[in-house]
Amino acid sequence: MLKTLKRLTLTALLGFAVLGSPLSSLAQSLSGTTGLATIPTARMQDDGNMSLGLSYFDKKYQDYSNKSYDFVSGYVNFTLLPFLELAVRINTMKDPTTHKLIGVDRVPMVRLRLLREKKYLPALVVGVHDFASTKNDGTVYFNTTYLVLSKKIRAFDFHLGYAPKIMEAHTYQMIGLFGGVAYSPLHSLDLYAEYDSRYINAGVQYLFLKHFSIHLASLNFDSYALGAGVHFSLK
Repeated sequence: MLKTLKRLTLTALLGFAVLGSPLSSLAQSLSGTTGLATIPTARMQDDGNMSLGLSYFDKKYQDYSNKSYDFVSGYVNFTLLPFLELAVRINTMKDPTTHKLIGVDRVPMVRLRLLREKKYLPALVVGVHDFASTKNDGTVYFNTTYLVLSKKIRAFDFHLGYAPKIMEAHTYQMIGLFGGVAYSPLHSLDLYAEYDSRYINAGVQYLFLKHFSIHLASLNFDSYALGAGVHFSLK
C-alpha cells in the first residue's frame, strides 16, 4: 500500500510541476469510450467525431482470461448526436506458445449525456457496456451500468461515478464507486490517475498531428496497457 501511495504521489507531483493550460479535448480511454484508462467520464466528443484504436492489456489485469492471457482490443467509437455516443470493442486472445487465436469477445457500449456542464454544475452521463451476448448462453464478461459526473476546475478535470449491479454477468468491468482526475499541462497531453472500483491506475495520453494518439497506463501498478488511436470528424 505504501509503495502504491508513493507512486501515486510521484504521478501527482509530475502534474503539478508543469504550469496549467487549457484542458485537452483528448479523452479516449483504452477501453474504447470517452474516459481515462479504463473508467468512463461524462466528457463526450463533438457531434460527428469518430475514433478507431487498438489497445494491449497485460494478463494480470484481466478477469476475462482468469489472468492467464494478454489480449488486444480493437474499438470503434462514434458520437452520433451531441448527446449520444456509440462504441464497440472486440477483444482477442492468443496462445503465447502457438500464437493461435483462442478467444474473441464483442463488447457493445452506449452512452447518453443527460446534462451539459454549467458554471456550477457538472456534466452527467449514463452508460451501459456489454449488455448483449453473441453466444447462445447469454454470457457477458465486461458488463457495467453507470452514472458519472465530470467537472472542470481550472486545469483539472474531476470525475466521479457509480456502477450498480443491475444485469447478471460472468464478470464486470466496474461495480461500485469509481473516479479519477486528469491534468493537462499541454493542450495535447493528459496526465491522470483513476480508481476503477478495484484498482488505482495512472497514465499519460498524448495527441500528435491533431488526429493521432498514443496512450500508456500502469494498471494496479503491477501490470500495464498500451494504446494507439486515430480521431477524425465525419462532418
